[in-house]
Amino acid sequence: MYRQQELNRIVASLLSNNSILVVGEEGSGKTTLAVAVVEKLEQDGFAVINCEPTTPKQMLKEIAEHLGVDTHNIDGKALTTDKLKRAIAGYLENNTVFLVIDDAHNCEPKFRGWLKYLQRQRAPMLLLATRPPKSDVFINIPRIELAPLPEYAIRELMEKTALDKGINLRPHDLARLQERAGGNPMLAKRSIDEEFLGLDIETGDHTRYFDMTPVILLVGCAFIVMRFVALGTNNVALYIMTGATGALFAGASYAMRALPKEDKRRL
Repeated sequence: MYRQQELNRIVASLLSNNSILVVGEEGSGKTTLAVAVVEKLEQDGFAVINCEPTTPKQMLKEIAEHLGVDTHNIDGKALTTDKLKRAIAGYLENNTVFLVIDDAHNCEPKFRGWLKYLQRQRAPMLLLATRPPKSDVFINIPRIELAPLPEYAIRELMEKTALDKGINLRPHDLARLQERAGGNPMLAKRSIDEEFLGLDIETGDHTRYFDMTPVILLVGCAFIVMRFVALGTNNVALYIMTGATGALFAGASYAMRALPKEDKRRL
């Protein structure tokens, strides 16, 4: 388990009756982490409901059935969505149950609004999402943002995957494939699959990019200094050249800010 620290933090948060949100790019290991959390809590004897987004009615019915909450009234008619919500919320007020929802960003807004209500009622839950909106339940819950796995972990994962497929990779081959993965375990496994199939892929799908903005700003500042020198020496040609070049660098700087950058935030 490469994300043992995150696992410990999540379990500790849930056991203290708090909710937590795990955010990471596709393939960063959120589902693997969720499974590990569920297994840990169940081994310790806790009740856990692990569900994935479907329609609100289906999710509510699944949760109710896990809890043993009746989904029909005394006349045998199925409870409405609102009545199911009230029945489940009432059960959770008096019982400790951990709710785990993977890909929570795919849940419908009304369902997320209900999760927000549960969170305010101190029902402990673990939500896992990719680029969740900054609204409803996501804005209320403390978050852990999954960093890319370290190089040694990606290399070990790739070596194991290659061994399972009977591929003998040389160190420089591993280094080439590892660069394509960008710290993403899913992409690391996929790169081995692509190598196994003989596919020649030059670039990866990860979202980690080197931020060139500081370099551009530094060069722009240098041209500004040169412009002042041109003013002091009354050099018109140098003044015009540095002014025009400085404007180009300023525009490039604004353009670079629009590119995706690796998020550095941690819990």
